[in-house]
Amino acid sequence: MPASSRRIRPEDWKPVGVKALEPNALKVVRSRKNRSVIAGPGAGKTELLAQRAAFLLQTDTASSPRRILAISFKRDAAANLAARVRQRCHHTHASRFDSMRGHAEIKGKFTHFARNVLMPGEFTK
Repeated sequence: MPASSRRIRPEDWKPVGVKALEPNALKVVRSRKNRSVIAGPGAGKTELLAQRAAFLLQTDTASSPRRILAISFKRDAAANLAARVRQRCHHTHASRFDSMRGHAEIKGKFTHFARNVLMPGEFTK
């Protein structure tokens, strides 16, 4: 069944592409707060992130024109996450999701942005 471009109410949203998520994972995916996910290899972190992105985009919790940026350590991980989001979301939603490999240049841009735009004067380094 193709993904819908319509907004889904958060309480009606269901995981896409999997039968179900375990209760704690579903709680994280639907959370309105930032969460840290720490788990070993093969534990399902990429799937959890893909479901979280799908939830935020499909429920309009990350309302347009907002975008989601995911940064991975490896190119294949970034590509895998982007592909999962494209599989789970309508292209109008998936087009607002960016996944890329992080490196020193990106870190430098974030640091510059944070220093000069978000919180001037709060950084000491």
